Amino acid sequence: MISTKNISILISLLIIPSIVLPIYADGSSGITASVNKASYQPGDKVIISGSVGQIVNSNPVTIIVRNPMGNVYDVGQVILLNNLFVHDFVLNDDSLGGTYTVNIKYGPSSNQLSFVLNSGVLSTIPVFDSEIKIRTNGTNVIKYGDVSVSTVDKTIKILMDTSKITGNSANQEYQIPKKIVDTPGGNIVLMVNGNQILCSQSETDTMRILDCVIPANSTELELMGATVIPEFGPLAGLAVLISIITVVVLSRVSKIHF
Repeated sequence: MISTKNISILISLLIIPSIVLPIYADGSSGITASVNKASYQPGDKVIISGSVGQIVNSNPVTIIVRNPMGNVYDVGQVILLNNLFVHDFVLNDDSLGGTYTVNIKYGPSSNQLSFVLNSGVLSTIPVFDSEIKIRTNGTNVIKYGDVSVSTVDKTIKILMDTSKITGNSANQEYQIPKKIVDTPGGNIVLMVNGNQILCSQSETDTMRILDCVIPANSTELELMGATVIPEFGPLAGLAVLISIITVVVLSRVSKIHF
């Protein structure tokens, strides 16, 4: 038979653990996050997306990006949508090459990511009062020539010299302002020697970014969109205006002498 004393001891053993060993919410899941690419070039858009394991308050997710020197490069304060967050920014043309770190913090949880920026070589193709920027790793072995614009076909054609390519192809990143050529809600079509080249495409508010593999022995690049820069740029428009004024003046002079 169990005595009253033993019952008291047994009850104490059942109660005490619940007091000195409280159960806390598991915070091990913390923050899950990723970047859209492992490596980038200047002009690329970096997209950081992820989720938090548990919403603890209404505070935003804090994201701090540091360059290879450890200096702060970008800061984001992102409001959660349910438990999800997305932050993006564009890498400047003069950004330092190397490994960038991304520190993400929400409440007591934190996470760290990294990505690589390859600085590459930058060249430009003038198009009226704007320009298309081209970036490549190593020496830019493709030379770009004359540009022609068709507002009827919505195309821009660019002559190219690929005779210096060693191997079968060269990687090129085209940074194309939307005011030059664009396809709202879709992709720009890139053709080389009449054949479509499939490129990885992304965009910012003002620019389209195409990562393409250009075959050796190519001679013409063609960009096709839904909209294209007006065939008559500012200088051409000015020339037309001057021509009209000249005709009017000459007409009046002729009447006076007559």
